[in-house]
Amino acid sequence: MPDGTHPVMAAVRAFLQDHPGATSLRVAFSGGRDSSVLLHALAQLRPQGLEAWHVNHGLRPDAEAQAAFCVRVAEALEVPLTVRNVIVLDDASEGPEAAARRARYTALREGLGERDLILTAQHADDQAETFLLAALRGSGPEGLQGMRVLRREGDTWLGRPLLAVPGESIAGYARVAALDWYHDPSNDDTRFDRNFLRREIFPRLAERFPVYGSLARCARWQREAVDRLASLEDKHLPGEASLEVASLAELDLPARRARLRAWLRAQGLRPPGHARLEEFCRQLEVHGADRNPELRWADGWMGVYRGTIYAEAPDGKPAAPGDVMPWPPGHARLTLPDGRVLERAALEALGVDAQEALEVGFRRGGETVVTPAGRRPLKKRLQERGVPPWAREHLPLVRRRADGTVVAILWPDGELGP
Repeated sequence: MPDGTHPVMAAVRAFLQDHPGATSLRVAFSGGRDSSVLLHALAQLRPQGLEAWHVNHGLRPDAEAQAAFCVRVAEALEVPLTVRNVIVLDDASEGPEAAARRARYTALREGLGERDLILTAQHADDQAETFLLAALRGSGPEGLQGMRVLRREGDTWLGRPLLAVPGESIAGYARVAALDWYHDPSNDDTRFDRNFLRREIFPRLAERFPVYGSLARCARWQREAVDRLASLEDKHLPGEASLEVASLAELDLPARRARLRAWLRAQGLRPPGHARLEEFCRQLEVHGADRNPELRWADGWMGVYRGTIYAEAPDGKPAAPGDVMPWPPGHARLTLPDGRVLERAALEALGVDAQEALEVGFRRGGETVVTPAGRRPLKKRLQERGVPPWAREHLPLVRRRADGTVVAILWPDGELGP
């Protein structure tokens, strides 16, 4: 069994000491070698709140066998395990790998908050591969900075305790601890870029250069440069959830990109790639705010309305637009899927009958809303309140079940009213 001086144990212990306030430590456990090493090392230290999650994408014939293997390993280590099945949507705009990743992290964030951590097992060799892949794709400083030991992931945090540990140390730990792991056959498929580099290119480079350490250092220097630039940009940010288009008007293109990246990071979003961000800036330059340009990428969305830029995470919607939640008479409150609570008393203050059968749903088109000035088309009311077009489909509407008339709207600021 590896002792406390082993690089893996030392790295995991140091990570836990650096982040003592976490209430939940959720290991993303695939059953592969690296995540098996991470889970085993954590199980030796027994930190409070340790758990493992296996996300089953259902994309391979052996997916159930892999999940069953993870269950056996977790039971042997006496670590609670949750197996979460997800559906990976076929999104041509981001590709199958990115779609699977998004579904995986959406599942892993489930139920976690500000003081919790998702832990993944990427190590120093993975960092070098990430850097070289980004360089080969022509990435800028954001892409070349590689992975961070700790970064924001929605409402929670993602940690990588092993990121500075060489791959050979990971392999050595698995050997000394006599670990079994599940071999994912897709990792042998050199049609995937990362597998091609790992199996065909890096072994040749390593014959002549200290490739893993050198590339990991390059990534670290890029992170330092990105952080320095971000600290300078932060001084110019408004400290709000929106950004005025006019504030970008006097900046050249590189400065606009830098300002937008810094602002997106301040919203907890990973910025899009260089080319897509540049296209968004070009649309702003050519059309200004007149055509309400939008940009969607795997980790977020950004759009313009009335001269103001807004952004949100891809899963930031309260529910699907087709969802309808009945609110029968006699029920004092209704809890929405995102955790917000609506109170009948607030509706009664608006003149809604306490015994009226209601429902909460989303815009379908053609609705009217009851206001102090009488009935108004819902579309006009939303325009009057300055709700951006993309947000209108996701505002919870309280309707009469009898005729569908909207009696109240849960506005973006949390107000419940007409």
